[in-house]
Amino acid sequence: MATFDFSTGTLAIDASTNLFRGRPSPDESPLTGATELAKYGEWENYGIKSVKVWGKTFGVTARFCDKKLAMLDFVWTDGVAKKLDWSATEEDLVKEKKTLSKIIATEAQSPCVSSTTGADTFVFSWGTLTVHADLRSMGVTTSVAYTGRE
Repeated sequence: MATFDFSTGTLAIDASTNLFRGRPSPDESPLTGATELAKYGEWENYGIKSVKVWGKTFGVTARFCDKKLAMLDFVWTDGVAKKLDWSATEEDLVKEKKTLSKIIATEAQSPCVSSTTGADTFVFSWGTLTVHADLRSMGVTTSVAYTGRE
């Protein structure tokens, strides 16, 4: 199982695959198990399927800007809302968002600083982590945005 270090913002997928603020892009440093999704301008996106972290399974997108890791997006793939797909209700999505936010708050030992029906945001020294109940895509996602310098 992968681990997410809340003190550094590092996602350790396995012994040789770590994603962290400012990590060089796969063009410069290979990223095991990643598939190129898109490149446009200074942005590059790579996907990694079936990453198990926090006891759940996610598809992870690593977003690089100017050849440095800038963002991670986690799409919860084994949750009820994803299984129900377009039959999921807003209530299903919000319930899953709350479940995931509670897990993250416990793991991070830090409460969210902002909570709305659709999103909970946590702030750390390395950036922000936001859990979304996305009504358009009918899924629950978590976004990590790195700020500052590596």
